Amino acid sequence: MLLDIAKETAVGAGLQASWSLVSDIPRLSACIPGVSDVREIEPHARYAATVTDKLGPFRLQLPVEIAIQSLEEPSRLVAELTGNDGRGQARVKGNIEALLQPAGSGTKLSLNAHLEVLGKLAALGATPMRRRADDIFAEFVRRLSQELGG
Repeated sequence: MLLDIAKETAVGAGLQASWSLVSDIPRLSACIPGVSDVREIEPHARYAATVTDKLGPFRLQLPVEIAIQSLEEPSRLVAELTGNDGRGQARVKGNIEALLQPAGSGTKLSLNAHLEVLGKLAALGATPMRRRADDIFAEFVRRLSQELGG
């Protein structure tokens, strides 16, 4: 199942401070609910983490690898995400893009995800996954604002 998610938010920090957070994968990951155990595999290029969540009847603990594909300071980061829970419940592969643009005294952050979800989790369909993504994004924005002092 293919899942496309696009989200935008206004960040109360300037472009450089926002970029500093977005391009620091461990620091950024701390703002994302359910992401833990972030480890750098290859400096500034590859990371491993665990995503834990509950979606419908599924309780997920998904080891993921994040590989930075493109860094265009201070405006764009593209990363490839792959993960497999090893139990057949979920396999995920796709790309995530973060775009930053100046917006008045702050910054506009756009996040775009194009993910292929396989395994039993895909049987839930896109609608519950999009709803969960909305909840996670709302909490992410709250944590992001807190991290940036806004």
